[in-house]
This record gives sequence, C-alpha cells and structure tokens, in this order.
Amino acid sequence: MVLARPQTHFSIVLDHLPRQVGSKGEEALTVKDEFDVLIVGAGPAGLTTASSLARAGFHVGVLEEHVEIGNPVNCSGILGVEAFGRFDLSSRLIRHSLDSVEFVSPRGLRWEFRTDKPLAHVVDRGEFDAELGVAARKAGATVLLEHRVTDIRTVFGGVAVTASEGSDLEPRTLTSRVVVVATGAGMPLLSKLGFNDIPAKLLGVQAELDLPASQVEVYFGHKWAPEGFAWIVPLGRRRSKVGLLCRRDGPRVLERFLSRPDIAERIDINGPATEIRTSVLPLGFLSKSYADRVVVVGEAAGHLKPTTCGGIYYGMLTGEIAADVIASGLEQDRLDSASLGAYETRWRDLLQDEIETGLKLRRSFKLMSDWGIERLMSLARHEGIASMIREKANFDWHRGLIDAVLQNTTVGRILGAA
Repeated sequence: MVLARPQTHFSIVLDHLPRQVGSKGEEALTVKDEFDVLIVGAGPAGLTTASSLARAGFHVGVLEEHVEIGNPVNCSGILGVEAFGRFDLSSRLIRHSLDSVEFVSPRGLRWEFRTDKPLAHVVDRGEFDAELGVAARKAGATVLLEHRVTDIRTVFGGVAVTASEGSDLEPRTLTSRVVVVATGAGMPLLSKLGFNDIPAKLLGVQAELDLPASQVEVYFGHKWAPEGFAWIVPLGRRRSKVGLLCRRDGPRVLERFLSRPDIAERIDINGPATEIRTSVLPLGFLSKSYADRVVVVGEAAGHLKPTTCGGIYYGMLTGEIAADVIASGLEQDRLDSASLGAYETRWRDLLQDEIETGLKLRRSFKLMSDWGIERLMSLARHEGIASMIREKANFDWHRGLIDAVLQNTTVGRILGAA
C-alpha cells in the first residue's frame, strides 16, 4: 500500500549543501528546487516509480538527459501479455501480437513455433515510454528534460543531485529526501555512490530498416549471434527491427549478420535505415541495491531476464516495489539503509530465482558448440518437447520452463557436454 504524503520541512538540508564559487568570487547556492523524491532516468522503471509516488501525493521530480522521453531508444519492443494486465497498459500501444516465432539454427534450418494464444505484444518502444511519461505527469510528477545528472551526494537530512541543464546553462542542484537511480546499466553514477559494479555485461545492438517479415525470427549460431541469438522483429509496412547480442564491436557484428544471404536479399537498400544503436545490458544484479536515501531500480540494478535480456517488465515491477517501500519511509521519516532494505528483500523474493536460473542456462548455452545447438533445436522440434514448451511457455517467467526442459535426459546431456 502506498501511503499519503506527510507534512515535512526540508530547509535544514539547505544549510548543509555544498556551495560553488560564482563569477565574482562569492559563494552562490545552486539550489532551485526541493522534492520528496528525485528519480534519475525516465525509462519504464523510473516512470513507474514516479507515477506510484506522485499518485500518493508526494512531490516527485524525474530527471531525463534527453530532449524527449522515448528517444533515442534501443529495444525490440516486445512486452509480455502479463504486463498489460498488471499495469493497465493501453491496447492502443500494441502494433501486433506474438503467437509464433521462427527459430533459425546455425545451419539455417527453420522451425516455426506456435502457441494457442499470444505470449507477448510488439509495441513502439518510443511511444510506450512517452505514454508512461504522460501518465507520470498526470499523476503529478515533474519531468525535467535535458537534465544530465553528474553527481549525487547524500547530505544532512537529504540528497543533493547536480545536473547539467541543457547545453549552455550552468549546472543545477536539486534536493530531495531520497533518490531513485533508474539510469539503465553502464552509467558511472552508481560507483560514485559506492555501489559495486555488475561485472558481466553484454551489448544489445539494433537498427531499423526496410526488411519485410511476417513474424518474429530468432537466429542462433556463434558466427552470427556470438552471445546467444539475433532477432528480426516486424513492425509492419515492410519495416523491421534487426538486432543481436555481443560483447564488443557491435556495429561490425550487426553488419556481418545483415550480410547473410537469406537476410541481405530481403533488405531494400533504397529504403530509409536508422543508425545502429547500442545499449549496455547487465548479466547479474547488484549485490546491494539500496543505501541511505538511495534506491536502484531496473537495469541499473540488474533487473532483467538473462535469457532474452528483456528488462521492461522487471523494471516496472521493481519500480513499483521501490515506490511502496519509499512511501512508507517518507511517511515515517525513516529513509536510512535499514529501512530501505525492505526493497531488496521484496525484489529478491520476486526475481532472484528467475534471474539466477536464467544466468545458469545462459552460461551453458554460451559454452555449447553450433553442433550442440543444432542437436538441441532438432530435439525441440520433436512433438513431445514442443508440446511441453507450449504448455510451460511464459514470456516473463522462464524458470518453470527451464526446469521442465532440463528434466529431459537428452537435453540435460547436451547441455552438460557443453
């Protein structure tokens, strides 16, 4: 339950904020705004946190470095059906539903997998994020665009957040009682706050181009997809998103994948193409995702599925948990590490087993040869295995399916030999 906003005063913080030297040498306080909560990053995790807290009456600010929410974005835009019901998302955001996938083996053999009902929907990720931004504003949150956060410091009674505002303006310092880091992975802010880094990371590389496809296609093989798989996600009107996972040299690896004869022949080279975008994806989670007056949510904390590297739904779930714990802390004026630790307990209860199971499967799959992948896909096409996958398949929760598949003796032997 999210609690109502208490009546508090924050003036004590102002007396303890660092000061900066002005143009004439005098000390000038840079504080302009005070909030109950400042959220760094306007992605799904941050905006879900913002909406929940703003609806409860708290003064919430969201700092986003880009000119608009949802742009640029690097995501396939596939979101499980469960998320739409869980967060009452508008069906207007759905471009099409996903009830079939075509898997392509390292040798190029194709297998179409179909389900009885949609497992997921394809959305325009930019439009999706923008809609979450509208909802956060309607709830009462203040969204500050072109605010690139450069420093976060805990001070007496609160937190001071310094952000570069626009391209020409002087840095701006805002204060809050607590801060939520929702920046995504690979940002330096967490190390400044004393959080340990997530050591293992992947690159998600993607472009949008004129390439007709009738359904989602997933490609396996170390040459084409060195860190698991590559994908083609149809957007309609002969447009598709094409991407893959790798460790380095993302644009070069993607260009190599696009040179595959069975893909190159489908590309309209005269059609418009977006630039290749690269994002950092964590494998694993922070050993601790909270501190005094600080909570880390979403991919910044490692909240994503290691199997598919999708993080939208997990980020929204942890954002909701964070909002609930923070609301209680604000109401009781207890925002120290001991009080915020409930956030970590709750997200681990929900996600830790899922993430760890996915990590184990990813490690085994990484060690598997292309020959082993061929054998595994051949086995999956067998009706007994296929029907089990169809029964257990859940786009967001993979542990049940993984455990069931691993109980198959042949599958276990193939993975064990990797």
